[in-house]
Amino acid sequence: GREQFHGLGSMYCRGAAAVILTYDVNSLQSLTELEERFLALTDSASADCIFAIVGNKVDLTDDCALPQDENRPEKSVASCSSKVRKQVCAEDAIALYKKILKYKMLDEKDVPAAEKMCFETSAKTGYKVDYLFETVFDMVVPIIVRQKAEGPPQTVDITDYKPAKRTKSGCCA
Repeated sequence: GREQFHGLGSMYCRGAAAVILTYDVNSLQSLTELEERFLALTDSASADCIFAIVGNKVDLTDDCALPQDENRPEKSVASCSSKVRKQVCAEDAIALYKKILKYKMLDEKDVPAAEKMCFETSAKTGYKVDYLFETVFDMVVPIIVRQKAEGPPQTVDITDYKPAKRTKSGCCA
């Protein structure tokens, strides 16, 4: 997110098989900025790139609204009063996912369903982080295997580099 690094984004997305776009569930502005700043960066990703929209910081939200996780102990209703109400709901993330598909001119029937590619996590507590990466990984591996089978990579192999032979010039010999 820091502005000084915004120019590097397209370099990180170049040829990407997966892009994980993350916003703060407690800030509607973060979702808006995500769309404004990073949607165009997806242009440099591979044609069959997988997109995941991730709402982070659910640990700061009202725990009563979160589904129970086996890794998180049961919270009492009294502890919910110290938490904030989410500003971004799952429907907002799904709408952004659909905007990405429209922007990339992808047909919804040819890509994973929006409900499957929108996640809510907590990097602080680890809530659903493993699930996010396992889901994306399970989708990306077959794409990478297929790309390798289809042909040579779109990169340059510098291990076969041979320097040009120098010729003696009449004026500098």
